[in-house]
Amino acid sequence: MKKMLCLMLLISCSTFCQAQGIDFVTTSWEETLQNAEKKGKQVFLYVRATSCRYCRQMEKEVLVNPDVIDYYNRNFMSYKIDVEDGGPGEALAKRYGIAGYPTYLFLSKSGQKLHQSSGAKPAADFIRDGRNASDPNTALFPMLARYEKGERAPELLFNLSNALSYYMVDDNPKEKVMEEYLATQSAGELGSERNLRFIFGADLGFKSPATQYLLQNQQKFIGLFGQADVERTAQRIMTRTANMAGRNNDLALMSELRKVATTHFADSLKTLSLLQIYFYNGRHDWLNYGRSTLKYGSTIGAADWQTMYETGAYLKAFAKDPETLKIGAEIMAKVLNLNKNYEHLCIYAQLQKKLGNKEPALKAAEEALKIATDKGDDGGDAKELIGELTAANK
Repeated sequence: MKKMLCLMLLISCSTFCQAQGIDFVTTSWEETLQNAEKKGKQVFLYVRATSCRYCRQMEKEVLVNPDVIDYYNRNFMSYKIDVEDGGPGEALAKRYGIAGYPTYLFLSKSGQKLHQSSGAKPAADFIRDGRNASDPNTALFPMLARYEKGERAPELLFNLSNALSYYMVDDNPKEKVMEEYLATQSAGELGSERNLRFIFGADLGFKSPATQYLLQNQQKFIGLFGQADVERTAQRIMTRTANMAGRNNDLALMSELRKVATTHFADSLKTLSLLQIYFYNGRHDWLNYGRSTLKYGSTIGAADWQTMYETGAYLKAFAKDPETLKIGAEIMAKVLNLNKNYEHLCIYAQLQKKLGNKEPALKAAEEALKIATDKGDDGGDAKELIGELTAANK
């Protein structure tokens, strides 16, 4: 009987803790710091925004996790602010230079900044953020202080690079620190699992040594991440850079991209085609953007509905002339043959409407509405489009 009672109490306590969540104090910030010093506890500052989707995701999935609640309530005095409150929250975020959300700032019991992280993440990683704050070898601000004093030990550079990945500020030195770390590694060491994982998750600029190593040694990463993820990551780097080259009309950069595509990509023809598509997108050359996508979708990229859909969406939003709009409709017709859904039908219908083709526009809009209705969705865009097309026919 006693065992049963104890078990019930444990379950009740666990349920209560989960319902309560992290114990965010409601005193003023200054009082919170004073109380933390008295109690000898570090401070956790959670910076959120009402409009932040990732904040809501963390609050729904992670901040209610029993392990998270237990760890943070035992080890921190926790304080929460909303940067969109137009008052104390906004002012406190500015005071600490918070530039993105969600941000997790950890301070010592005396109010000194120890560590800062950000973004949506699993519960285990969020707990790791808290642990990192208590270790001078992983806490961001102590490591930055050592770095700024001239220390360049490989382990410091490695740990600092990882911490800087979640430090949202305009002058983040992550790329420089990572370059310095990689310079300490021999050719053999670069191929270690630790370094391959480090490089793969770096997400740096095209010309950074880490990015160039990844692009030039894609086969080394496949065993850890799988061919599909490696190809997707490499392709994203290339197309993102081509888009930037288009925005800046940087033909020299495009030449570098083509050289890498030809030399280091197994499917170089596909990569070259995508580079051209994203270059025109960056330039806002909608006609050539559409033409290059249509050619791609009619040949080597015939199964790539994602790229064609993206072009169709851009042309629906920005194209003005009939030739470009017609190309957009042709592209979306190919998308519908591969993946017919509500959004794709609406884009196709809107392109046809802009071309003055009311019959195919109405047919696509009605099909989109049926899909939405069958799923129990409102289908507002389709309804609006049907109303406009029906009114125009009267």
